[in-house]
Amino acid sequence: MALSTLTLRDATCALCANKVSVALHAVEGVRHFDVDLADQTAVVTFDDDVVDRDHICRIIGRAHCDEHGSVM
Repeated sequence: MALSTLTLRDATCALCANKVSVALHAVEGVRHFDVDLADQTAVVTFDDDVVDRDHICRIIGRAHCDEHGSVM
C-alpha cells in the first residue's frame, strides 16, 4: 500500500471536490481517499501493485468541474 498527498490547484468548490471523489472512486486499486477542499489536497491510499501515483494524477486531471475546468 502507498499513501500520496496530491495538490488540487483549481479545486475551489463542492462540485470540484465531488468530481475528484467520483474520479478516485472509479480507479481500481484506490483503497481510501480524503478530498480536503480547504487545503486543496487529496490524500489517497492505494495498492501500488495495481495502480501508480502518475495514473491517479492523470485520472484526476481529467476530472472537470463545470464552473472551473480541470481540478489538477
